[in-house]
Amino acid sequence: MLHVNGASERAISRGRAVVVCLAIIGLATSVIHFAVAGAHFKQYWVYGVFMLAAAWLQLGWSAAALGGGIRRVVPPAGTARPSRALLWSGAALNGAVVAVYVVTRTVGDVIGPGRSTAEPVGFGDALCTSLEIIVIAGCAYLLTSRADHEVRRDHLIMAAGATGGVTAILLSAALVAGGPDMVMSPTATLAARTQRMPGMGNSHAHRPAMATSGIRLATATPAGDITMPNPNMQMAPGMRMASAVPCDARPTAAQRKAAVRLVNASWKGASKYRNLAAAKAAGYRPITPTGLPVVHYLNVGYYLADAMRQDVLAASSPQSLVYANTPHGAVLVAAMYITTPGGPTPQPGGCLTQWHLHTNLCLARGIGVVAEITAEPPSCPAGSRNRITPPMMHVWFVPIPGGPTAIDASDAQIVRAAEQVKAPHNGPA
Repeated sequence: MLHVNGASERAISRGRAVVVCLAIIGLATSVIHFAVAGAHFKQYWVYGVFMLAAAWLQLGWSAAALGGGIRRVVPPAGTARPSRALLWSGAALNGAVVAVYVVTRTVGDVIGPGRSTAEPVGFGDALCTSLEIIVIAGCAYLLTSRADHEVRRDHLIMAAGATGGVTAILLSAALVAGGPDMVMSPTATLAARTQRMPGMGNSHAHRPAMATSGIRLATATPAGDITMPNPNMQMAPGMRMASAVPCDARPTAAQRKAAVRLVNASWKGASKYRNLAAAKAAGYRPITPTGLPVVHYLNVGYYLADAMRQDVLAASSPQSLVYANTPHGAVLVAAMYITTPGGPTPQPGGCLTQWHLHTNLCLARGIGVVAEITAEPPSCPAGSRNRITPPMMHVWFVPIPGGPTAIDASDAQIVRAAEQVKAPHNGPA
């Protein structure tokens, strides 16, 4: 027996070992809810309060479970099992959060702007719910188990380490690249809301009504001067501004200088990738079908590194590059900065530097864009699904209408602008 000759110092109840592992998993669910609470407050205060309440309660339960799991060893009688109150509270708390998740993904939010519109399922929110179900199942197992056994303390350490390692990896993936619909996604909810609002049938309804004009800032790029974004400039269906609040404040002197610095730094950082072979060698891969008039490339390594540093405007390592196919080959036309779901959207240039997103793209299991949802066909091809993208921002290197910080342009405008600049000889993108 492990408790002979004082060996109980090296033993612990199996039930307590399980609770420690469940507490580690519970910590991950609280982190996810904390991470998305701010974005939910922007959508509707009740959503934000729910996220914070869930996060704090899950954190508190995990702390209590960890304290009870590691503070004492098993006495010879083997009676030091987790309290039933702790187990019931863990099952009830996580069960309530899972129930809310199921309702929002099948029926829709019961109140607020996402009312009666079912939300999509993404990796991050599905992971959070799966972890909560594991906690529920673990608590239920311990509540119904009549017998307990002693295990070696080093076994507890190994189990806790393995649980923590796997959970940390999954949590990192969810926070960095878990998809745009992380746990009651405010972005998805807002998209559903705007689809129901009269007069909001296309993206022009979201374009900022700029109250300023006459701004023209010289840059050191082939794209020409920065001007205020044109509210009448074409945005393709399925695109809208990342913020529902129109950006119409006149940029300050500091913001104007910052916008010029961003454009010039972006050109300096990306100009080495005018050669398409150099971009491919650096790890950029197409995420839209090649051979189209405009093709987007993504560097996953840069995307993850910039996200971890919270430096989404890293001019020396732009997450995405955009190329236009001209009769003379591919031409680098833009750097595109992409934030993480619910991540920062800095606007150093104020309304000169605005973020947009896409609501109608069909994405494969990875990050490739397979197709766009149109009237015909109305759904995504097999093996892909519609997901709202994280916010993104272009910095243009060719003279499209609107200048280097224009929100968007049509493919035809981009190709025409690309034909006006000198570029290395490339094959097609």
